[in-house]
Amino acid sequence: MRKVLAGVLLSVAAVTGLASCSSEVSAEDAYKIGCPAVDSAVGGGSLVGKATVAGLKKLSESGTLDPEPQRWLDATISLLESDDPSKVSGEAKKLIIDGCAENGYPLRNLK
Repeated sequence: MRKVLAGVLLSVAAVTGLASCSSEVSAEDAYKIGCPAVDSAVGGGSLVGKATVAGLKKLSESGTLDPEPQRWLDATISLLESDDPSKVSGEAKKLIIDGCAENGYPLRNLK
């Protein structure tokens, strides 16, 4: 768990820096950070989810994403901010699960 937390926190720092300093932020950055954070948060690691939301929000606000990754990112932020991920809509969950799978990160904890 410590390695996952450290990796996610480093990724958040990198994306936060990219989002604030560059227009070269990509959708891949969102998936690289968001997918492991979803798995961790849904698996009980709320600290990782909360630490990640700030970086994902910066990326969301950057205006550099195409509509589909932006929708995925907004759904992911909603899930990570939720007190009870089981209450997130089925449509949002499907969007998150499909987006992660399509980008090489099949989720283990979100069903």
